[in-house]
Amino acid sequence: MKNTFFILIILVFSSVFSQTQVENFFVDGVCGMCKDRIERSCIKVKGIRLADWNLENREIKVIYNTKKISIDEIHKFIASIGHDTKKEKAPDEAYNSLDMCCKYRDEEVVKDHQ
Repeated sequence: MKNTFFILIILVFSSVFSQTQVENFFVDGVCGMCKDRIERSCIKVKGIRLADWNLENREIKVIYNTKKISIDEIHKFIASIGHDTKKEKAPDEAYNSLDMCCKYRDEEVVKDHQ
């Protein structure tokens, strides 16, 4: 009986942890406002447990539950808030709604942030 209970507990915990995935990928942006927008928006999405965007290398680390959201859905969501990823380009309407200092496609804005 004890062995059966122990095995059941192990199976439950292993299935919970196997649903959690960690991914790192490129997300375009140029400033602290971009960082704040990306991280705050992502953490509100059901299934995303952590979002940490690095301004230096423009990569995001995302910890998410694969049962609730896919990596492709995360890329699409980030594009929908105005930021390009390697898999998804932000729609013009979303990109144009960004503040002027966040226009990462504008070379002058990028130069101003270096």
